[in-house]
Amino acid sequence: MQRGSKVLIASGILFLLSIIVFFTWGMSFSEMFVQNNPSLSTSQITLEPLESYNSSVTIDSTSKLLTITIDSINDDQIILKEIVIDPDENVVSNSTFERTYFSTLTPETTGEYHFSVTNLDKNDAASLYIFFGNLPFLKDNGEIDLTTFGGLVLGVILFISAIVTLIIGAIIFIKDRNREKYRGYIPR
Repeated sequence: MQRGSKVLIASGILFLLSIIVFFTWGMSFSEMFVQNNPSLSTSQITLEPLESYNSSVTIDSTSKLLTITIDSINDDQIILKEIVIDPDENVVSNSTFERTYFSTLTPETTGEYHFSVTNLDKNDAASLYIFFGNLPFLKDNGEIDLTTFGGLVLGVILFISAIVTLIIGAIIFIKDRNREKYRGYIPR
C-alpha cells in the first residue's frame, strides 16, 4: 500500500474520531444542561407597550448561579424593566435597561423564583429572547468554566488534524503516483 493511501486512511479515521467526540460531548453537555435546569424558562416573546411577561423557576441548590439574559431584537431603543423575587418575597434583582441585559444571582434560599420583564415604552412593541435559569458552565463567581468545553476543543483539534492530514495525504498520494508513472524514464 502506498504512503499516500495510508495517510488518507489516517485522515478518515481522524474525521471519524472528531465526529464521535463532537457527538458524545454534545450529548453529555445537553444532558448536563437539562439536569441543571429542571424548570428552565426560555422564550421568544413580543411585549406590547406597557405589557409584562412573567415566569418562574424552581431552584433546588444555592450553589448554582441563577442567570438572567434578555436580548431585545428591535432596532429601537425600547426601555425595559426586569425584576426577580425570591421565595421569601424579597426583590433580589430590579433593573431598567435597553437592548440587552445579562445578570447572575447567587440564590440565598431554595424554592420558586419569580421573574418579570416589562415593556415601559408607550408606543412600540418589544421582541425579546429571554433565558432564566441555571447555566451549567458558569462557576460560582460568574466566570465561564472552560473544562466544560474540553470535549468541544478536542473535537475541533481532531477535525483540524484530519483536514491537515487529508491535504498531506493527497499531496503524497499524487507524488507517489507520479513517481511510479515515470519510473525508468530518463529525460533527454
